[in-house]
Amino acid sequence: MVKERLIRIVVAGVDAPSMAQLAMNAGGGRVEAAALGDMQGARLVKRGQADYYLGTCWSGGGGALAAATAILGANRVGIVGTPGMVVTQDRVRLAVGEGRIAFGFAYEQTTAAIPLIISEILAYRDSQGGDTDD
Repeated sequence: MVKERLIRIVVAGVDAPSMAQLAMNAGGGRVEAAALGDMQGARLVKRGQADYYLGTCWSGGGGALAAATAILGANRVGIVGTPGMVVTQDRVRLAVGEGRIAFGFAYEQTTAAIPLIISEILAYRDSQGGDTDD
């Protein structure tokens, strides 16, 4: 029997444990998430031990993505929300479609950003045929 592999998310930043829980809730049983430090989380993504990185800080760009940018490279990260830029489905869809695997957003946008990001990751994964484990 072929089983769909859970999408592994690492979250870092302000209130990471709550963000991890929100990611799992948004994933409907298809996502596992862990709250980690930013360096540890980015390294897990780099090694393929996690699929995506979600980072938050007060601005959405600086602290949220500094470690991920340094470890994964600027072309793999995307700022999807800042205090002056609302997180939108189109912006998240574009970032996911471009192959970005680390997403930063302002802490105040957490409850809107995480479900959007998870939804777009799942939709993208489904459109690509999904990942399976034997």
